[in-house]
Amino acid sequence: MKKPTDPYIETFRLQAERMDELGIPCDPDAAIILLAQFMAEIEGSISEERMFSLAEIGAHLSRKGLRHRIEGSAR
Repeated sequence: MKKPTDPYIETFRLQAERMDELGIPCDPDAAIILLAQFMAEIEGSISEERMFSLAEIGAHLSRKGLRHRIEGSAR
């Protein structure tokens, strides 16, 4: 039996497939920029805890991007 997928995870997967079909390159830096812009727009309208959660997401993306750049420069 297939485990049910979280609807947001499924949305992310479908969006990733759409981006692949459109030939949009995978760019962690673009995700960080979009997240930062979103955070700037909503700052003050959500709780500090939620802003912290978004900042944590940005940190994960930043670490992934940094790791990718380090691995790319080592080649």
